[in-house]
Amino acid sequence: MLSFIARRLLSLVPVLWGIATLVFALMYVVPGDPARLMAGQHADQETIEILRRKMGLDRPLLARYGMFLSNLARGDLGYSYRQRRPVAAVVFERFPATLKLAVASILIALVFGVSAGILSSRFHGRFLDHGVMFLSLLGISTPVFWLGLMLIVVFSVWLGWLPVGGYGEGWSFRHLLLPAVSLSAISTGYFARITRSSFLEVQRSEFVLAARARGIPEYRIVGRHVMRNAAIPLVTVVGTNLAGLLGGSVATETVFAWPGLGRAIYDAILVRDLPVVEGGVIFLAFVFVMANLVIDLLYGWIDPRVRLPGYRGAGGEL
Repeated sequence: MLSFIARRLLSLVPVLWGIATLVFALMYVVPGDPARLMAGQHADQETIEILRRKMGLDRPLLARYGMFLSNLARGDLGYSYRQRRPVAAVVFERFPATLKLAVASILIALVFGVSAGILSSRFHGRFLDHGVMFLSLLGISTPVFWLGLMLIVVFSVWLGWLPVGGYGEGWSFRHLLLPAVSLSAISTGYFARITRSSFLEVQRSEFVLAARARGIPEYRIVGRHVMRNAAIPLVTVVGTNLAGLLGGSVATETVFAWPGLGRAIYDAILVRDLPVVEGGVIFLAFVFVMANLVIDLLYGWIDPRVRLPGYRGAGGEL
């Protein structure tokens, strides 16, 4: 298991380096002088040149690239032009709200998506199965921002049950419910479809048929055999969806005025605060990569065959 973890950790190094390099390149493709943005439009040329030297913008591109990687290795994400403080402070101030929203969304998607998928597989080919698949397709196809606006219109404007937006205090359920439901719609549809297909595939397996032939109770077959084997593809989908929700909640946070990292990146794009955009994207990419590492480790725990260096698939072929 330790060698399996070591291989996965080593594989993250080129991925993170590639992401950082791409973000660095995109930052310098964007037009505009960072020193002028930081100094303001009315600053004189001498002030701008001083800032350029202080920020290292007068150095060659390769020297700036090396300084960028060196700062990144120390956890230095840069300095915000507009907020006049380190980007790391902005990221760690806004990320907890995004994490809170993503965790709530994934829990809603797990409860309703997995339950719907199991129910659909138990009534395979019947009206209930077709209804669940239709609703899951509807959830996957509905734009998140449109669903968020419709939820606001119905539950906030018409009925007045829930607030239009904002964060509230602490774990405010009333403020969290609408954005979490809106963000979870796509994941719920995916979970339902993956759970249904996984359960149907495992239930047709020879070892499940043999267990039924031996007279083992159905609840034990489902709990001990079907659930564990069907969970392998579901773990992958849950992990990637959670990582995606952490980085892709910009539309939801904007619609509901949720003060998360996605909203901070969106606001920074509007005012061309490039270090916040750069630092936020790199941080979210790091979270995404680490989430995939956790998925790999869970995969190896659920199915020990995955730990083998030559393993290529669920059938164990090399």
